[in-house]
Amino acid sequence: MELSPLDLCKQQRSHLLLALSNSKANHRAEFLRWYRNVYRENICNMPGVLNLQLFQQSEVDITMGENPRLPFDYLGLIDISVDGAIQAMPLIQDIQSLHAVEQSADVPATWLYYPISERVGRKGDGFPPMLTLAFANGIWGQEAEFREWYATRHIRHALNIQALVSGQCFQRTIMQFPGSLKVAFDTIAVYGQEGTSQSIIDSFKSIPAEILHFPALDEARFTEAVFERL
Repeated sequence: MELSPLDLCKQQRSHLLLALSNSKANHRAEFLRWYRNVYRENICNMPGVLNLQLFQQSEVDITMGENPRLPFDYLGLIDISVDGAIQAMPLIQDIQSLHAVEQSADVPATWLYYPISERVGRKGDGFPPMLTLAFANGIWGQEAEFREWYATRHIRHALNIQALVSGQCFQRTIMQFPGSLKVAFDTIAVYGQEGTSQSIIDSFKSIPAEILHFPALDEARFTEAVFERL
């Protein structure tokens, strides 16, 4: 039977949850076994969860020392469907509880965002082997102009970087339950990437700098990183 538009809506993403993790010292192997199995299974069975992807942050610094490294080795990208950010709080609390009872896991950061742009570029069902995430803020007083530029123009301009095959912008929700680290970035962009972690650095060198001109970006509150699929 064909689903109604309302029923279909329940199967479509409303928010993107970033669950950022670290293993405790000298417990990496144990953590990864738990992370790939028990952790994944539990989250996938939680109400409102549509999809979970697990990544490890690449050791390649694509900012080439210009911006601080995000202080987490592992990233869970969780597509969820909820009626407003407040309804995501039980899910976030359950994820934090999973970490609390696992001896190999450190306290996670749980940052909640919602989409502010279409996904551009390649839109196939297959997941790219890695992602580039940009964590950004607008200059104080120019946040609205920054968001519009990012979501309608820069997300498309970025695909001039040959290694990137898709992109989408997200905005930080007002309601947060951030865990171990406060949400420091109002806007993020999630780019599908192919090749290697080094590929994006090589791609940067092949395009004119003016193509990626970025007005109203607060460069002191910006970083980006490559995450490789686990």
